[in-house]
Amino acid sequence: MGEELNKKYTRRNFLRQLSFILASVAGFFVLISLLRQFIPRIYRVNRKIKLGKTGSFPLNTFSFISEHGIFIYRDHSGLKAVSAVCTHLGCTIEKVENGFQCPCHGSFFSEKGTVISGAASKDLPWYRLFSNKDGEIIVDLSKTVDPDYKL
Repeated sequence: MGEELNKKYTRRNFLRQLSFILASVAGFFVLISLLRQFIPRIYRVNRKIKLGKTGSFPLNTFSFISEHGIFIYRDHSGLKAVSAVCTHLGCTIEKVENGFQCPCHGSFFSEKGTVISGAASKDLPWYRLFSNKDGEIIVDLSKTVDPDYKL
């Protein structure tokens, strides 16, 4: 009986079982991280972000707010906010002369965020802006609006 027990629990069997368990755990975490890309997050920390006063944005210019991944455009008729995240794979887009360009995969968007060419299949989202009682501009990243919407 002692020999059967020793054959069943050899070092080789132990290492085989341990490697199977570790590979299974690693596979589980890989699967979870892959699924997170396709399942939208239900809870986001703070979707309303204070941007400052209207005067802090130059006229007729797209101002890039890197920490929030958005562009703010200001002209004489108001302000508007567009995402600076490419809808293809999430790269940060750049403002170019007549639209927006993704440096990663070459997607090109018009000034209104409409896909013109490249790998992206969805237009850039525009976000709702409002001001609080102190006159600070706030962008609500949970509310999308039409590209012509201005505060």
